[in-house]
Amino acid sequence: MKNPEPTFNDYSIYNCHVHLFNIDHIPANFLNGLITTKAAKRIATQKNTAKALLKLFKGQLNRYSAFLYSALNKPEDIFEELQAYYPRDTKFVPLSVDFDYMEAGKPIRPYLQQLEDLAALRDKFPDKLFPFVGADPRRPDVTGLVKEYIENKGFSGIKMYPSLGFFPDDERLDGVYAFAEANEIPLTTHCIPKNANYYRGKISDADYAKASQIPGYSKSEERKNYDFVQYYNHPHGWQRVLNKFPGLKLNLAHFGGNVEWDKYLDDPFVKREKAEQNWFYQIRKMIENEAWPNVYADISFTVFDDRLYPLLKAMIGYEKTRDYILFGSDFFMLQKDYRERRFGFDMRGYLSDDFYWQIAYHNPRRFLYNKLHGEV
Repeated sequence: MKNPEPTFNDYSIYNCHVHLFNIDHIPANFLNGLITTKAAKRIATQKNTAKALLKLFKGQLNRYSAFLYSALNKPEDIFEELQAYYPRDTKFVPLSVDFDYMEAGKPIRPYLQQLEDLAALRDKFPDKLFPFVGADPRRPDVTGLVKEYIENKGFSGIKMYPSLGFFPDDERLDGVYAFAEANEIPLTTHCIPKNANYYRGKISDADYAKASQIPGYSKSEERKNYDFVQYYNHPHGWQRVLNKFPGLKLNLAHFGGNVEWDKYLDDPFVKREKAEQNWFYQIRKMIENEAWPNVYADISFTVFDDRLYPLLKAMIGYEKTRDYILFGSDFFMLQKDYRERRFGFDMRGYLSDDFYWQIAYHNPRRFLYNKLHGEV
């Protein structure tokens, strides 16, 4: 698909990474035993109590504050706020997340209901929302679920979140990858080492053994799930997938994360193997690999740190990566660190018009194109 050639006034922003689920879709014990999601919902609706709680437990609760924010809103209200930060013709890609197998209790509304809630919202805003269906290999007939929502319910792509407890090259996902590759269906995967969304169950000896084959593996990371799950997310697993499905249209979301960008900028990488363990470096090399022509990376959440803008600008200006970087904000997760509109304007102000529209219009349209639905 070639880039279209509209006039400047015809350009629309495409935000390729947002979330519209709310606390009803999150497992009961997601907040790590500090408080159940039902209790958090009750507290969040009492604003004075919520403020006092957040102040008292600031260090412990800060990384969960986005979910407390979501407790106050229905998905449609969250989308209404999101729209208000952007021009009216902006398009959004809401990514559903299958939390049902992360061993953190049951959500008020399980994943299949989350999908139906998102499908109903998409039906209300068909020209603005292009949702992705989550795929987890532990879900029975995951390939059938993916096909149903893409072929019959208007979903535009696939979302994966390996840190919730699986390796991306799990053979139960082969049907999903084959379907996606054959139809140019875009697939976005979480690809950052550590964050609050991680598998809480018992990790198997087989998974420890498999992770130990990843370059840079440290046995000390086995002590806590929070540390270990980076090996589920690791770019190495996606390299194995691409070796089997080289035409897969894959977005490595967050481009490895701001911590890895900082390491790339600050560490001299005297030893070659040290460079090859850096997630930013690995993802960049995956994008450049001609054997895998459809590898992308979105910048959601990662570049809320404006110190990283020069590196972003360099990647957009570099011939081998400029066509494969996607604009995304990670709303509503970004809300706890950086307001959405401020993020959008800061980035737009730093980049040239050509660079901004490359990642916010041209590249997203190419990424979102698929053979079943055509252009978006």
